[in-house]
Amino acid sequence: MAHLDSLVVYRKQLGDVLLLQPALSKLARRGSVGVVTRPGFADMISLMPGNVRLASRWSCRAREVYCLEAGRGALVPAALNIGARRHLRMTRNEARWWHPLFFSKISVHPGGDAYRAALFFEMLTGAAAGFTPPRLNLPPEDWLPAGLPASYGVIHPTAAWQRKTWAPEKWVEALGELGDDLPWVISSGPAAWERALASKLAAGLGPRAIDLGGRTSLRQYLALLSRAKLTLCVDGSASHLSAAFGKPTLTLFGPTNPVHWHWPSPNTPHLSATDYSFEPRPPVEAIPVRAVGEAIRQLLGKING
Repeated sequence: MAHLDSLVVYRKQLGDVLLLQPALSKLARRGSVGVVTRPGFADMISLMPGNVRLASRWSCRAREVYCLEAGRGALVPAALNIGARRHLRMTRNEARWWHPLFFSKISVHPGGDAYRAALFFEMLTGAAAGFTPPRLNLPPEDWLPAGLPASYGVIHPTAAWQRKTWAPEKWVEALGELGDDLPWVISSGPAAWERALASKLAAGLGPRAIDLGGRTSLRQYLALLSRAKLTLCVDGSASHLSAAFGKPTLTLFGPTNPVHWHWPSPNTPHLSATDYSFEPRPPVEAIPVRAVGEAIRQLLGKING
């Protein structure tokens, strides 16, 4: 049975779990850290700097347990770690009468307009000072899919919400105006609609495209992003991961708030549909092609300049 100094429970989406990295690395300076999350995320967790590891919710013991979700399924590590200091930390109050039976301390940290990685950092470490945006170590080269060119860009046009996507025809039009011959690897999640969208985008780009939509494992996806010249994507895991590898990344936002999910820098620009629409929570489709084309042109100019 593993014995850890800190155990963090958070079983959300891939990009959400990545945003824990700054906090996990700071906790790791004090001792060993385990993360209870989806088992399929093991390869990403292995790339986090410091003494951070994937943990089992059934068998890990720790001196401190931090649970960042209030659902019943996340309570198992707290229930099993009798004698540990057990914390329930939430962004909104979802505590029920039975939560004090499992947790020695319950606190609510409203996020406001905080970048979520910075919010998690403060929730888990108790201080905002010293925060830096998420970072991942470079994956082994043998994680890469076979047959990739030496230089390529990645377009990841899908996310968990279909409303976050931008039409394949618009990507093709925006890229067609650049006059650049960079090969583009198209990646996506495994859902049928995601693969269909990726396939349509690849067909529109023609010989410049390599269609890997829905065909990569997580470790291949990580390696693909880590060695790309740049990444074009919508708000989702590709945006977070590409930036964590230090890659130039353009992200398109629609109904989600960029302040919560994006750390701006010269190499990580974003476009938000709210700047082009009066609709509440507008879809990504509200972003015009000319704006995306110009943003890609500027990003390529920085890379090639």
